[in-house]
Amino acid sequence: MIILGHMIFSVLFVIKSLQLIIAQGDIMSETGKEFEGLMELMARLRAEDGCPWDRDQTPATIKRYLLEEVYEVVDAVDHQAPDQVADELGDLIFMAIFLAHLYGEEGQFQMDQVLRRVGDKMVRRHPHVFGDRKVDSASQVKLNWEEIKQQEKPQKPLSANFKDIPRALPALMRAYRMLSRLGRTLKRPLSREVLLSELHRSFSILLVQEGENDASAVTADLGRLLLLLVALTVPAGIRAEEALTGAMEKFCNQIEKIEANFVSNGKDWPDLSKEEERALWEI
Repeated sequence: MIILGHMIFSVLFVIKSLQLIIAQGDIMSETGKEFEGLMELMARLRAEDGCPWDRDQTPATIKRYLLEEVYEVVDAVDHQAPDQVADELGDLIFMAIFLAHLYGEEGQFQMDQVLRRVGDKMVRRHPHVFGDRKVDSASQVKLNWEEIKQQEKPQKPLSANFKDIPRALPALMRAYRMLSRLGRTLKRPLSREVLLSELHRSFSILLVQEGENDASAVTADLGRLLLLLVALTVPAGIRAEEALTGAMEKFCNQIEKIEANFVSNGKDWPDLSKEEERALWEI
């Protein structure tokens, strides 16, 4: 329920940022009516005489569609396509409503509880807005957030806090969150000297293992190498997931550029020379 509430709050935040919701009474009232309309539509689809496909769904099946919709929203935002963002946000909100409705049918919780809990949480974690705490920067807000979050939950060992990070997250994103938590616990960044030394050692081992065709050993050391790279970027606030996404976009553009050159010269990809292969990485 908590994660679902956070998702709906994040969706509303994006909509607000896109100025699709304006802080005026009549607009907010209309938004509430539309939300209620979607809730009613969902109930109709799940009714005995509703849609067979919708009636067959379970939380386990809907979570897959929910995750797909999240990525489609992110992709639309990355492409700066407001109309597409609006469409994808609608799909995401509908899937969130769908999931909440399924739990509601089982008497686990209702959507109003989801919305109330996330609203109460946001008020608690913004005492500089809804209380008398003073802040002077966004970084201070973030520190306050983490402090309040720790106060809300019983103290856990660091290993337990790591296990709380959803395994369904993309691996680089999950690594960033784990290492960020480690840094906050240490109250200092991990040693750059140690990380660079371990990076060099892991890369050297990887080259040896790759030459020996030991797939399992290569896989293990490659994972360690990627984790070390993420650890190196965390203190700078660089998110490896976003960095890799940007690199892949540039790589696709380079592929397109080289392919256009092939077409103009009557060549094809099997004719790729070593010089042209090196050019693939000029991104």
